Amino acid sequence: MNFTKVASFCLSLMMATGMSTLLSVTEASAKPKVTITMRIERLTAKINKSQKSNELTLKEADHLREDIADINAKIEKAKEKNGGKLSYADENKIEKDLNKVSLKITKNSLNKRTASPE
Repeated sequence: MNFTKVASFCLSLMMATGMSTLLSVTEASAKPKVTITMRIERLTAKINKSQKSNELTLKEADHLREDIADINAKIEKAKEKNGGKLSYADENKIEKDLNKVSLKITKNSLNKRTASPE
């Protein structure tokens, strides 16, 4: 075998290896889509955890749970209108509402941490 053939073979091998590595890295870093249901479950768990660790009072946690219940009611109402599915516009509204709940949880939790001792 002459040098050019060996170099060409090595280059081809490196490129093939690099492409498979690139594909596996891309596949590994691709995150699954977080559904609205998953977000609701995570937020509910976060509310419960924050209440147990005294980052949220019972009253604050109950208000947040009511917000989640309202969001669930909106979801059901939107699904009834649209044949059992959420429209993109409804999904966006729900996501915004979930963002608000998430911010409230964070804000209330941080307020407990930054409160001045009496």
